[in-house]
Amino acid sequence: MNPFIVGLAVFFLAGAACVALYLAISPQSRAVDERFADLTVRMRASQGALAGDLQDDNLLRMLFRWASKRVPPPNLDTPTGEKLQQTLAQAGFLKSSAPQTYQVIRVLLAIGCGVLGLLVGLVLHISAVQPLLFGLVGVAVGIFVPSYYLGRRARTRQENISRQLSDVLDLLVVCVEAGMGLFEAIRIVGTECDRHGQEIGTELNLVATDISAGASLGQALRGLAERTAVDDIKPLAATLVQSEQLGAQIGPALRASSDALRQHRRIRAEEDAQKASIKVLFPLVIFVLPSMIALIVGPAMITVLHTLTASGGG
Repeated sequence: MNPFIVGLAVFFLAGAACVALYLAISPQSRAVDERFADLTVRMRASQGALAGDLQDDNLLRMLFRWASKRVPPPNLDTPTGEKLQQTLAQAGFLKSSAPQTYQVIRVLLAIGCGVLGLLVGLVLHISAVQPLLFGLVGVAVGIFVPSYYLGRRARTRQENISRQLSDVLDLLVVCVEAGMGLFEAIRIVGTECDRHGQEIGTELNLVATDISAGASLGQALRGLAERTAVDDIKPLAATLVQSEQLGAQIGPALRASSDALRQHRRIRAEEDAQKASIKVLFPLVIFVLPSMIALIVGPAMITVLHTLTASGGG
């Protein structure tokens, strides 16, 4: 065969492969694939192929709705209810249905742990009282675990917000000094922080939402302080509100608050470092010191015992 024809055929095949590869990765082909995928989903839905997923979703909602109707909601007017609502807000559960959901989960978990403990007691069958005792312990665990989880999540979220606050203030200072208003700066910084998964981003978005809904800056910042219960936010809110009322510049106030907050964090770090030496003392005395005494005095005691035994035998 003519080598020229062979080379020309290889050239056209390589060109066709490149064109096919380009069409495969081009946005137009992706749009076509998305259209075909959309058409496939519609065909499956029309044929009832997605009925199982919808039924499962509806079944779960029906079960939760049934439990919500049977379980009485917590009374939020009592001191216990108000504390529960504050703890839920501090933990990041801001929906109005959060107290009812917490109550349902707590009751279901108590029932499940109680039944599990009863089954464990029946399997062990050490005594007649054993199943009842295991069941009561399971109920207690089911009631305690949600409260412990909620409190721990609230403390962790408060620590994260307190740690992220200084960086957020620096970003607000940059935005305000660039010519933005404080509301616009809060909205932009909150959006960026929320996009990076920071807890303070959600709170800043709520502040921006409150201001857009008609609340003043002072009311929104006070709501932020009450909602998070972070000690560093309260003086910051007071400073910003006072600056707004007096007509002072927001940028220097934010910079001063950022410097003060960073100084407080340094002081707390030094306090934690000083407390660490005292906290290490107890494990040192209980675990390390007896081992060191045994290693140092042990051989000498063995030698003394051997000497006394030998002298007594002689």
